[in-house]
Amino acid sequence: MHWIRCFLAALMLSNTGTVAAEWLLKPGSERVKAGETLEVTVYILNDTDKPIAEGLPTRLAADMRAVNTSSAVTLEVVDPPAELGTPILPGNFRRQTYRTRVPENFSGPVQIALDRLPSARTHVAVEAIDGKPPVVLGDATALRVDTVPEPALSPHEPMYVLVGNRGPSTARFQLSFKYRLFDERGMPARLLPALGKVHFGFTQNSLWDIGGASAPFRDTSYKPSLFYDEPQLLASGAGRHLLGMQAGLEHESNGRDGTRSRSINIAYVKPAWRWFVDDEHYVSVAPKLYGYLERSDNDDIGRYRGHVDLELRYGKRDGWLFSSMLRKGSGPGHSVQLDASYPIRQPFFANAGGFIHFQYFNGYGETLLDYNVRRSPQFRVGFSIVR
Repeated sequence: MHWIRCFLAALMLSNTGTVAAEWLLKPGSERVKAGETLEVTVYILNDTDKPIAEGLPTRLAADMRAVNTSSAVTLEVVDPPAELGTPILPGNFRRQTYRTRVPENFSGPVQIALDRLPSARTHVAVEAIDGKPPVVLGDATALRVDTVPEPALSPHEPMYVLVGNRGPSTARFQLSFKYRLFDERGMPARLLPALGKVHFGFTQNSLWDIGGASAPFRDTSYKPSLFYDEPQLLASGAGRHLLGMQAGLEHESNGRDGTRSRSINIAYVKPAWRWFVDDEHYVSVAPKLYGYLERSDNDDIGRYRGHVDLELRYGKRDGWLFSSMLRKGSGPGHSVQLDASYPIRQPFFANAGGFIHFQYFNGYGETLLDYNVRRSPQFRVGFSIVR
């Protein structure tokens, strides 16, 4: 079957390596105190056959992660030379020192990884402000932060609680996580690296008529999945362009019986392209292409949901982020969901933080129960911890 070939192709590609220049990070000191400045030297070796037109930028977005916390940081260039942004020719390398401030709440082993290329990372030992000595990097506990691109348990799809008004006030909330089944450093993943990218995911989405009598839940969808995820399949030399891939199997149902039962099984492939427009902002395009393996509860769902969910995003991690989800069925169905969010607190785990969140939905199938029903447009506002 076609979906099987796509899934196997993704697994094989994961073993071919990333097509990109080599990026290395080296801290100016292996130990630093929380709240103080840390210098990091960035090396880039262009071992490709094409020039890296952008050279090195004046700023690099990065993720700083300790055992129990993380934060988005910006590496600012120190004493930039004239050739900083000039092309790096094939076979040449360049190095440059950058500087950032270590957040005051960090301590112990800390990992710094570039947003553009998560595989470019380094470690430092951070002494707490209260004088607690840092963990020596050779200590086994330092390995606990070496989890790029993500911890074993991490957020999956957006998580939010939103309230709107369409007739009775209607709340919508979504919970989602994913779990990497095999440790990337374990024996199975060392023998077959693709196993280190296999995840189990679960997402629950509910509509809640909080203004109705007894405040009933109108519908809840449960979506377990098993998938392969490679966020950095290909990358340009300067890391401005990234191509990732997700592929797998997904079940979705509303847990009801009789005439209100809805369920589907799909196989999907989801390439994701990200372009860093500048040192902070990015655009991403992620079409999720799927085929139905089982849909007996709702055999005409393709007419309303179609076979592609097109996800578009623009923004930056520490500012406004705008996203959309577009669907077009093979029949009369279509839908659009628009989201906008802004951070109101620092991240506290992986990419989880706190955001004020706005959402607009118009079209068919806001819930699986109503896959063939078009209700009035809905605007909601609330809070999200993953966007």
